[in-house]
Amino acid sequence: MVEKRTLVFLTLAMLVWAVSISSLAGYFYLQNATHIQQIGENQRSLNKTASNYDESMSKYNTLLSEYSMLYYSYSPDANFTLLMEPFGRLMNSLKSNYSSLLMNQEDLNETYYTLEENYQLIYQEGNVTEKDFGRLLDEYYDLFNLLAIRELGIVVSETVTLTVNISVYYGNETVEWYNETVVPAGSSLFQLTKEIAIVDPKYDQWAKPGHIFIEAINDKEGYSSDHIDEGYSDGYSWMWYYWDSDQQKWVSGPVGCDAWMLKDGGIYKWSFEYWRFDWPWS
Repeated sequence: MVEKRTLVFLTLAMLVWAVSISSLAGYFYLQNATHIQQIGENQRSLNKTASNYDESMSKYNTLLSEYSMLYYSYSPDANFTLLMEPFGRLMNSLKSNYSSLLMNQEDLNETYYTLEENYQLIYQEGNVTEKDFGRLLDEYYDLFNLLAIRELGIVVSETVTLTVNISVYYGNETVEWYNETVVPAGSSLFQLTKEIAIVDPKYDQWAKPGHIFIEAINDKEGYSSDHIDEGYSDGYSWMWYYWDSDQQKWVSGPVGCDAWMLKDGGIYKWSFEYWRFDWPWS
């Protein structure tokens, strides 16, 4: 009787062991299959990114070559009126190559059409001066590089995202933090700000680098006033800063927010601040 009971226990134990081994084998098989699938998806994603990168670089090099040919035609004794037609072709080439980006990013789109309006105005006036043509070339080159950077950011964002922190200080002891905000690689501070708040941007074609100033955030609007008798102007405006981890301090934004590219782990803030400008003749 005892031997029979022992045999039953041994049989049950072996059955449990067999089931356990089969379950573990099935589990590891599924895990391995999932892992192989993930590796395949990652590889396809990397291949797509590499292909898009090559395409973007090829486009950049072609446009840069076209720009260089026109740039080296630029000399003090050149007929700048005749150079306006190839400049127009350069503008059209830029637009056709970056049409999707221009359509989807309003700051770049506005910069392009402002440049196009300036080109048309100068061209229609005739007798183009060296100064006028040189300014158009400079504005084109700035826009061209910004478009290329943004496009590369989009290419990289297919496999890479950034995590950043940003705060908004309203000047009345109210601070809002947006921590661990995930954005695509290649995003600008302007794009990030639009993600976390309602903004009222102002475009200034003469500012560079970057053309966007933020006039209001979440309905908090800046203002200014002139004091003619006292000889100064003052007011409140939105200023932006980034945290310099090496110096351990906030650094005032050196460019327009649309020209500042975010970095992973970056810390930024918008601050509603008082300013005063004393007129030179006061």
